[in-house]
Amino acid sequence: MPGSADDSIVLQNHLGAYRSASGSNVNKAQVLNFFFRFESFANDNNEYRDLSPLFVGTIVKDTDLPDSVVLRTALGFISEASKFSQLLSLGLVSWGSGEKSKLRQARFYLRRAYNIAPVFNYARAIVNLGILHKILKKHFYWPRITTQLALTIFVTDRNDPTIEKNEYILQKNLRAFCACSAYAFHMARKKLNINKMGRVTPNPF
Repeated sequence: MPGSADDSIVLQNHLGAYRSASGSNVNKAQVLNFFFRFESFANDNNEYRDLSPLFVGTIVKDTDLPDSVVLRTALGFISEASKFSQLLSLGLVSWGSGEKSKLRQARFYLRRAYNIAPVFNYARAIVNLGILHKILKKHFYWPRITTQLALTIFVTDRNDPTIEKNEYILQKNLRAFCACSAYAFHMARKKLNINKMGRVTPNPF
């Protein structure tokens, strides 16, 4: 989201503060939850948008955190997430052999996703991932790890009783983070009969 030349100067000044700010003030989960749930950080090509002072200011206002903290967290996330998405999109995940190996690898990438963006219930996501693999085995259907991660986080988020209906992770953001195309995501949901609330019939989650 490019801004004006004056905005660019302001952003550069903020970047200087970002580099010198203390990490002890960062509330990563608070910033990223707002980032994922209320602001679209991805464009139509599943790429991360540029940060702007207005964008940072919106998060600052909602989280009541210093702008340098918000900027540092957002920049750090975009850097890590971009590398993670690029790794996933290359399709070079080594599965090994056997069902346990597939699940172990999926857990590894789910853990990496949580470390980068702790915006979902990780303990519940691990359980849901195991259930998802049982469903995939039943359907003789194994989508890419990108789709598995997106589905797992989607189901976990939609079934979290602590989250209000209008506060769910934006699907566009989730797909960008997991390097999962809209086509692959919705095709898998349809094939597995997962509705908009992240539930199937019967509901194993």
